[in-house]
Amino acid sequence: MNSRIFLLLLLLFFGACSEFGDNRPPDNLIPPAQMSDVMMDIILMKNIKRNGYADSAKAHLLVEQYLIDKYGIDSLQLASSQEYYAQNPKKYLTIFKETQRKLTHLKDSIQVEMNRDEDER
Repeated sequence: MNSRIFLLLLLLFFGACSEFGDNRPPDNLIPPAQMSDVMMDIILMKNIKRNGYADSAKAHLLVEQYLIDKYGIDSLQLASSQEYYAQNPKKYLTIFKETQRKLTHLKDSIQVEMNRDEDER
């Protein structure tokens, strides 16, 4: 009796650990380069909202609809692409590294402008 329970639990364990879906990319997958741009905008919008930098007259622009309009994607495409990349960490890592590179470049550009403004004073 104990061996049957053990076997049943073992089968349940292995069944719970297996992948049920295939890991094929969705038909409308956002390409990695564009996904990096989308991720950059998501990060910027979240930080602008969180830190209160948004102009109250323009705060309504910091929503998912902005991404949909800017990149010509829909919310399902964005969600399925995020899910696919999340299931493929190596592919997502390249996207995050590119996003980080772009954010660093943006930060450096802003710093150069700020230094230029200080020098002019």
